[in-house]
Amino acid sequence: MLSSWKKGDQAAFDALYQRYAVMLLKKAYEKTGNKETAREFVQEVFLELLERKDRLDIHTSFKAYIFTALRNRVLNYLHRQFIHHKYEVYQETRPPAISNDVESYLSHKELTLQVSDAIQQLPEKCRQVFLLSRSEELSNKEIAERSGISVNTVEQHMRKALRLLRSGLQRTPLLIAFIFF
Repeated sequence: MLSSWKKGDQAAFDALYQRYAVMLLKKAYEKTGNKETAREFVQEVFLELLERKDRLDIHTSFKAYIFTALRNRVLNYLHRQFIHHKYEVYQETRPPAISNDVESYLSHKELTLQVSDAIQQLPEKCRQVFLLSRSEELSNKEIAERSGISVNTVEQHMRKALRLLRSGLQRTPLLIAFIFF
């Protein structure tokens, strides 16, 4: 059949395809576990046969040749999958990147100082309430209990503190974001 196909008999190629495609598909699916990938590999093997018809020089049986072609595709696929999986595991387990960028370090330090100065300029009670809320992450109720004031008073101090900080730091939108988070 192979020699007939190489001489131009399309029916011979169709017969080779009918004879081996299902076997190749089963083997590819068995190795990859993915039907779509298995179909692609079988199509690639037969497409390569068509493209290389004039240069095709098979020294083994046709069956051994196409199964070897399929095996090489599967091995490449599994190798890529393995590398991809290793990269994903690495990404999940690697420590966060540490910035050595001097400029970003200095900017962060400057922002921290500006926020700290702005907080220090708040009225005493507003500052205390604000710091309990943001630094110690206490709820309004907890702040009220600790400070001996009502929850409503805590809310008023927080509104006042945020209003004063916003107006004092309007020139730096990042600072405003920093304050609220």
